[in-house]
Amino acid sequence: GKLTPTIRSMSRRLYEIYVAMTLLEILLLLAGEMPLFEAVTHSFATAGTGGFSVKNLSIGAYDSAYLQLVIAVFMALFGVNFGVYYLLLTRQFRAAWKNEEVRVYGLIMLGATLLIGINILPQYENGGRAFLDSFFQVSSIMTTTGFSTANFDMWPELSRFLLVVLMLVGACASSTGGGIK
Repeated sequence: GKLTPTIRSMSRRLYEIYVAMTLLEILLLLAGEMPLFEAVTHSFATAGTGGFSVKNLSIGAYDSAYLQLVIAVFMALFGVNFGVYYLLLTRQFRAAWKNEEVRVYGLIMLGATLLIGINILPQYENGGRAFLDSFFQVSSIMTTTGFSTANFDMWPELSRFLLVVLMLVGACASSTGGGIK
């Protein structure tokens, strides 16, 4: 729906949200001791859901649960309909909560993360790492970002199948993520 009275005003608000989220991610990556150039590059790749890393091993090269979690959360956030962020900024919390698309998006992401996490658990010594890798890959695949931290080709068939289905499901409409929507 129409969020503000003019296209110009609406575009400005959406760009402000996009820039604010990108800057916040850069600051959080810097807090995790990622170098400035790499923090900016990875934030731009996350925000645009392009997934291009300056490292051959993608985000897995950093071997940091903190950095992995920050990027996974922001991939998921950039997959949300930006209209919902506008509603939140204008304190229309009830209208934002009623957005069925975002609720289903979150439930699919949570459900897939849990199913894949449980499915890959025997391959990991650390259960926390299994669920972190699961959330990261679900977030990356569902938003079509393309970052990677694990070789999911080695995961069980159920997990790989779910990742393929998530590629088709994609992110929300009016987000930076891809998929059929």
